[in-house]
Amino acid sequence: MELRRDALVAAACFIRRVEQIAQATPDLRATVGNVIVEPGAANVVPGMATLTLDVRHHDDVVRLDVLARLLDEAKELADERGLGLDSTAILDQAAVPCDVELTERLAIATGITHRLVSGAGHDAMIMASHCPMAMLFVRSPGGISHHPDESVLHDDVKAALHSTIQFLGERGA
Repeated sequence: MELRRDALVAAACFIRRVEQIAQATPDLRATVGNVIVEPGAANVVPGMATLTLDVRHHDDVVRLDVLARLLDEAKELADERGLGLDSTAILDQAAVPCDVELTERLAIATGITHRLVSGAGHDAMIMASHCPMAMLFVRSPGGISHHPDESVLHDDVKAALHSTIQFLGERGA
């Protein structure tokens, strides 16, 4: 056992650190969403583990700082276990804030003052580079989002449409 260089154990330790750091950092979302272990046989010590890491925060300084910390931790874990480490950035998406005035007008139209930061990618991110934008979210029962099982309630859609009409009327459209 003392001679093993188990990539899966190192990956598990890293995943736990991702969770701990995300929980300790306000408003941070960090996810290891995929793990591939090779060779993947029940009786063979994993020699390689490939992970995906997604780090999101409304403040890019915080997001990039946490990402650097996590990559440093991954390197330390790999070194401790005699493993190599290679990381590749697939996407580096800056935070895109909603327009303050439109967001305020949307709050007035809906009567809802609860605001949330969405870490998910939306078409609104692209629109924000061309014009002011704001978003109105419709809840999904059970909190299921970005999944084929996502659904909405008829009454919630009706309320969202009513709010949109109010919002557009307020804008003079």
